[in-house]
Amino acid sequence: MIEGGYILQPRKIKESDISKAPPYVREIWHYLLREANSADNKYAGHTISRGQLFRDYKSIREDLAWYVGYRKEMYNENHTKKAMKFLRDTGRITTMKELGGVLITICKYDYYQTPRNYERTIGRTIERTNAEPMQNQPLPDNNKNEKKDKNNKNSLFRQRFFSVLEIFYFKNFNNPIAVTNAFFNHYEGVGWKNARGLDIESVESVAENWENKTTEGANCPEQLLTKWKVMFGILKNNTDHYNKFLLIRPAKLENKTFVIRGKQKDIEAIEADKELLKVWRNALFMTFGKLTIQYELDKQLA
Repeated sequence: MIEGGYILQPRKIKESDISKAPPYVREIWHYLLREANSADNKYAGHTISRGQLFRDYKSIREDLAWYVGYRKEMYNENHTKKAMKFLRDTGRITTMKELGGVLITICKYDYYQTPRNYERTIGRTIERTNAEPMQNQPLPDNNKNEKKDKNNKNSLFRQRFFSVLEIFYFKNFNNPIAVTNAFFNHYEGVGWKNARGLDIESVESVAENWENKTTEGANCPEQLLTKWKVMFGILKNNTDHYNKFLLIRPAKLENKTFVIRGKQKDIEAIEADKELLKVWRNALFMTFGKLTIQYELDKQLA
């Protein structure tokens, strides 16, 4: 009996983009798969679900250290950041900053770590003997399982909602929230298949080619949105709540008065968070200089 359990990997990985990624990307990916919980558990005071792990980037580098003689070698910080970005951008993981580290979720963990999903790779003769029902044997009802699997798949992709919203936001779609909902509703309806009937692996890459399906609302002035994107980047590096700023929109900047549109509840959620407000004010000053904020309710936003 081998202690510690096991992880599964499909042979078709050799055909995927990660097979051509730099070695440090592949090793960090394999590390995350090995370290992810196979069942809900506690770690460092956090409840970590199946398919998740909680780490800081330094501990990942330490765990993957190796020796050349007596000299300890490690991947550098940039290696770790680039690997994690690649894995996020290709839809393999999602990350959420928490106090003391990062909560990492392996996307489609259940799908790839469920042995029965590999059963039909055994061979045609064995498949017929073990998988096909005998004559007069009733067929199993798989509808419930298929529905459950579909719901789990949709739920996993829905975790990418804000990363898709960010793409549509800075594409300057009229109503990025409505476009994001239309995007998810469409692909959930077709079982996350592309036009050729193949499984979608990267939600973000599909979103990059998605066309605007809504006309309500007003686009942001392009120059204003460009500077807002710089400000958003500062927020991303300084607060875990940066997604809140994808729910409001810059409208105009005149005479040092910055008009921002949004729904009342989204504006109030930002204004009520004093720490977040402090970070935002600083990011605004760094990007736009000294100004006055004026809110404008936008009933057209989803």
